[in-house]
Amino acid sequence: MINKIAAFSLVGLILTGCDTYTTPQYQTNPSNVIALQSIAASGKGTSVGTVTAAAGIVEKPTCRLAGPLDLGGGQNISKVVEQALQAEFLAGKMYNRNGRAINVVVTELKPDSFAGTWTIGMRVSSNKGQSYDVNTVHKFGTSFSAAAACKNTADAFNRALSKSINNMISDPRFKSLI
Repeated sequence: MINKIAAFSLVGLILTGCDTYTTPQYQTNPSNVIALQSIAASGKGTSVGTVTAAAGIVEKPTCRLAGPLDLGGGQNISKVVEQALQAEFLAGKMYNRNGRAINVVVTELKPDSFAGTWTIGMRVSSNKGQSYDVNTVHKFGTSFSAAAACKNTADAFNRALSKSINNMISDPRFKSLI
């Protein structure tokens, strides 16, 4: 009898660690669109070049041993950031296929479901030979329970990414790249 209880407990423990918390699809942010429209009004346009993740970046970070965070519906973080930038550039009327390409390296990607923060670091560059770093910490509400905290962490990722993009395009050095 004790072996059966132990076996069921073990199966239950294993199954509770199998949840995947999926981030919703990225949506453009009005603040980003407005900032990009003001740059586009000056006649400048850009495209998205290469987007990569630095060595050591965990593509699907785990959350409280409850399971991984799927940040892009099965896509890797490079593709998620690339598509978010393209969406923002298009919505802000900044996208120009023949414009100087903006390249991004994701240098930091750290969720903290206990503190309720996402930390995202990016190195932004173009073929002009210039680059700069953007480091963003985005705060969100968390929870005591792992299930709720991990769902909140997954849900907060796009707001954190949007804030990172806003920090990138609001930086005066962004205009010098394009």
